[in-house]
Amino acid sequence: MVALTIATSIFFLGWISQTLGLSLFQTVISSFIGSGVVAFLLYLNGYPGVKEGIPYPIQLRLSFGNKGAVLPMLMVVIVDLIWYAIDGFIASWAMTEMILVILGWPSDKIVAQGLAYTPITLVVYLAALVVIGMGKIRSIKWVDTLSGPLIFIFFGWFVFYMMDMPQFAAKVIPIWDGGVSWLSSEFLLNTAIQTSWWGMIVPNISDICRYNKSTRALAWGHILGLVFPQVLGATIGFVGTYLAGGNLSPIDIIAIYSPTPILGALGLFFAFLSTGTTALTGYLPGIMNAFIRIFGLTWRKVLFMVTVLSFFIAPWYIKDSLGIAYQLLNITWYYSMFLGPVAGVMIVDYWLVRRRRIVVEELYNNDSKSIYKNGVFWTGVGSFIIGLIGQYIAAIIQGKFYYAFGFPLPGLELAWYYGFIISGLAYYIWSRLKAY
Repeated sequence: MVALTIATSIFFLGWISQTLGLSLFQTVISSFIGSGVVAFLLYLNGYPGVKEGIPYPIQLRLSFGNKGAVLPMLMVVIVDLIWYAIDGFIASWAMTEMILVILGWPSDKIVAQGLAYTPITLVVYLAALVVIGMGKIRSIKWVDTLSGPLIFIFFGWFVFYMMDMPQFAAKVIPIWDGGVSWLSSEFLLNTAIQTSWWGMIVPNISDICRYNKSTRALAWGHILGLVFPQVLGATIGFVGTYLAGGNLSPIDIIAIYSPTPILGALGLFFAFLSTGTTALTGYLPGIMNAFIRIFGLTWRKVLFMVTVLSFFIAPWYIKDSLGIAYQLLNITWYYSMFLGPVAGVMIVDYWLVRRRRIVVEELYNNDSKSIYKNGVFWTGVGSFIIGLIGQYIAAIIQGKFYYAFGFPLPGLELAWYYGFIISGLAYYIWSRLKAY
């Protein structure tokens, strides 16, 4: 879990927090709430994977049916694809600035023009992933395990180094006093971002943890592998980007303030390595397997398709660092409204409706009539839809709407929570009514 969660993007959480006006303490609390909720839900939804040994697509059949499972599977794979592209872009951004540091460019020029050259690096990066992907990913798993702690140690040291620099000696970090209140839209939005950042893996956590030796290890694994790194990463990211003025990304400040070009290049290499390998080992296998299951395509065809889609999804058209921060904020907010309802249905089904009693053999029977009517369990599908509709109703009541590409979305800061609670409650009530 540590190898999956620790990437350069985790420091962006602190950057986003301080751009929203939160204090350091508010950032820590917001991160603890978000990651703590996710860790608890990861335990609940990962439990059947560990206990029964079932993968995520099979687990979905419990609450959606073997054909109905395609709907939530598509929701999750789209989000995974988005993050695969974003992490690929961040890795390419780090590699671009690393190359420019090695070439001896002035730091201000690197920051001003680094993003302009990143699309070129992104193409090379994606081409390299195709080559690696043909080898089925496994050969670089050890690199992912090693690179996460390396960037964490480096960036932690680097922020302490920045705090001792003369130009930052008089700068006071807002530990207690922020520019927003605890119940403000900014604090709630940041809590939602901290939740949905890794809340995206709640539905498919069984694919990640089903080989755990025990459910006890599952609980501790999420605390040590998610909550601790996310809170610490957000804290480090907040301090570093605040000292640098708030407009520069964690990648930029490594390029600008490293004591020597060699250390700067090394730090950026760690940033590239940790983020790139997380995309490869964390997102790509799930994306590939889902596309193969849904569309029946070969591994090679899906790999090329995912590579092309990733290029167009990546935010290479944004040329300033702060724009990237707001893009990450918005994207994470957008997709949270779809994944909350999926998680709500799955968890309520296993823990409250079935009470952990399932017949695994029935789930592997691919006869569509063997698992609900025509392979679709409408209680699950309907509750998912109710969760989406409920968010729109809440947005109408509160007068909050947001538009993405001309499409109206609920402008609810805590959209993930709304979707989870509404769909979970709808599923429970619907199931109880069917029992009578």
